[in-house]
Amino acid sequence: MKHAFTKGLFVAATATLIAACSTDDAADQMPVAPGKIEVSLKAALPQSRAQIEVDESNGRFSGSWEATDALTVYAKGSQTGEETQKFTYDASSKVFKGQLTNATQDWTYQAVYPVVDATPLNIPFGAERTQKGNNFNGAYDPLVSAPVPHAGAEPGKTPQGEAVTFGLNRLTAILALTFETDDATVKAEKVKSVALTAAGKTIAAKSFDITRDDQSGALNASEPSETITLSYEAGSEPTAASFKAYFNVPAATYDKLSVVITTEGHTKAFDLTTDGIELLAGELAYTTKAVSGWTVLEPIPDAPTMEWTENPDFAETPIEDGMQVHVKLKAPAGIKVFGITINSATLVPIVTDPNTGFGFTVDGENSASIDLVQTPNAILMELLGLKDIDLTNATEIPLDLSQLIPMIKLIGAPEGSKHIFTLKLIDKNDQPLEKALTFYIPMAAVEPSATFSDIDLWANTAKITLTDAPEGAKVQYKRADEQIKEWNTLTPENDGSFLIKTPTWTKSQNDAGLDIYTVNPNEGIFANTTYKWQIINTEQIVIASGEYTTATGDAIPNAGMDNWTTFEVAGGTFTKGTVNCANASADNMFWASGNNKQVPNLCTEATGITGAKNSCAKLQGGRPSIADIFAPGNLFSGTMEFASGFGMYGYADFGQKFTYTARPSAIKVRIKGSVNTIQKIGSNDPQKDNISLGKTIDPIRVFICITNWDTRHRVQSGVQLEASTFWDPTQKVNPGEGNIIAYAERTFTESINDWTDITIPLCFYDKDATIPAADKYSFVFSAAASARGDYLTGCYENELYIDNIEWVY
Repeated sequence: MKHAFTKGLFVAATATLIAACSTDDAADQMPVAPGKIEVSLKAALPQSRAQIEVDESNGRFSGSWEATDALTVYAKGSQTGEETQKFTYDASSKVFKGQLTNATQDWTYQAVYPVVDATPLNIPFGAERTQKGNNFNGAYDPLVSAPVPHAGAEPGKTPQGEAVTFGLNRLTAILALTFETDDATVKAEKVKSVALTAAGKTIAAKSFDITRDDQSGALNASEPSETITLSYEAGSEPTAASFKAYFNVPAATYDKLSVVITTEGHTKAFDLTTDGIELLAGELAYTTKAVSGWTVLEPIPDAPTMEWTENPDFAETPIEDGMQVHVKLKAPAGIKVFGITINSATLVPIVTDPNTGFGFTVDGENSASIDLVQTPNAILMELLGLKDIDLTNATEIPLDLSQLIPMIKLIGAPEGSKHIFTLKLIDKNDQPLEKALTFYIPMAAVEPSATFSDIDLWANTAKITLTDAPEGAKVQYKRADEQIKEWNTLTPENDGSFLIKTPTWTKSQNDAGLDIYTVNPNEGIFANTTYKWQIINTEQIVIASGEYTTATGDAIPNAGMDNWTTFEVAGGTFTKGTVNCANASADNMFWASGNNKQVPNLCTEATGITGAKNSCAKLQGGRPSIADIFAPGNLFSGTMEFASGFGMYGYADFGQKFTYTARPSAIKVRIKGSVNTIQKIGSNDPQKDNISLGKTIDPIRVFICITNWDTRHRVQSGVQLEASTFWDPTQKVNPGEGNIIAYAERTFTESINDWTDITIPLCFYDKDATIPAADKYSFVFSAAASARGDYLTGCYENELYIDNIEWVY
């Protein structure tokens, strides 16, 4: 039988032209990634290409893009390398939109349709395909462009600033088939599928593989098929009166093409051609065929079903004495295959032993199977309650596992072990059904336990030892924080213990370009923290759990600002308010502030403050009685010394000795304060030309350092300040006395009207530093109501209240 096809080319020959240009219209797009710019690829044709329209008058066809269409664009920059981006179609503006690196450089563009991120490029091209109604499905239509280079250009543009244009070449041919019928009993029925067969030719495979280098393509060797079955999406099925079927097939010469059409109640098989037809890439062959002589389809029985009477949800079930297990399988079309696969280290050696006569064959380690239709076994059939069932003629299987399952416990299966029975049924219409029944041996009443030891809260390491745990068990732990969902799973060491190792660190750079590290607090083990732990067996079942709380960590002396005293400073006659214990002396002071004799309000005890726990520290700038300068409100750890003689300055010595038992990850400060504009500018302030009185904000600043200093760091401040002594932990690792191990800093440019607990993460310069020795000056705290107070610049109305300071672990 001979039937001629009409062949034609796409309206733009074998290429679909698209143009690229940059756009700023991104209001309805995803946020542009840092360093990227939005780029649009514009279809050259006014119609979209996903839906094909055949013009039989001139032998051509055209189509339109759909909102679901997308391209993969490969854009290679001479400086940035190749990036692979997805460009999606925007129906309102009729462009494909995506993002590329915002860089002027040499660019080379190449595109592939449909969108694919596989390497190598594998477009799905299987034997089972879908189509929505009478619309062409572009998912099986591989297109690729040749590389298009442009030197020294912006993304998506030529060097002259014009849109980049390139074409997409179609790598397959398309069969566009139209079928019609006048049969009154058939034409109103919905079409379910159209199967195309090319005798002796492979027309489908797992994928169609594209080679970008030469813009070619070929079928993958996996899953070859001479038939493509095209099904219509549910709800879109056309009626048999008139319907279309589109098939992308490899370019080749085909000797015989035939189809099988299936409707709701009928089928028809016939040849399209028997004398051969050559199909070229990018070519469309179309024909209209009147169909008659339909064959009535026999009704398809219902698909198989399976019901577990005692366990409708098929949940994992403990094995108990006397338990009942009944499973009812139904196959209205009859039974072709009834297979049982057992995964059980206990049962497999028994059911595969020829001496037991169960008839199972080994599939792999701890796995065995049998098909009771192909290999009937009388012993097993009786054990399963199927003694009188003829499976070859049955439509129901009343399976009874009530004898078999309790036997697993009786023959000594270990506690916590799993035993899985997978039931597979295929009916005589090849409709499959497969479900798993999972059973396990419960653990004994004595629960395993976990013991924490060898805890190093500075290195953040520990050892966990398990007691009464089964062989192969592992331990998991995490912070007892409901927001943290992921468990850390530990693997055993050679001695069987489990080590909590040093946590991971994230490296970055601060504003000064210095390398800093922040710790992952959800790894390792930290002070003052409750951890949840759980033990899991080899079947991933939790068999024990509990909590463990680490030591409380290190208390900062008088961190609540409750103990106050005055102290006579050696070398001067003024008194100074200081947060300290009673009977303070030069040897036991911890907290200090500026010259409270000349400026009494720099750091004072505040009581009766709403929200404060007891008393708190109040910091506020002022004007000394002996000079018209600004003095900042301040509090720091260390000592303050007034210069002897007639000098109008003093020495702030930063740093206190502190004994660490644990490494903190942050500092928490309870504060409130008001931020205003600068009222006084110091004559030696290097930024004075950039400061406007009454306009420039005077920020509050707080910082803390863990140091390894041999001596305190001395700052000379006052009328005769010495700027070379000023220091900032964010700018230098070693200010002269030794290394800064870590710092935490926060600058506030807005008022904090209510008491607020501010947590500031520690940035470590040296993540591998050992714990500071007791004789080192290792604790530095500084709070200033005016951030530029060292230069005598600030606002008299700025206030900073501090109520509590504590480490966070």
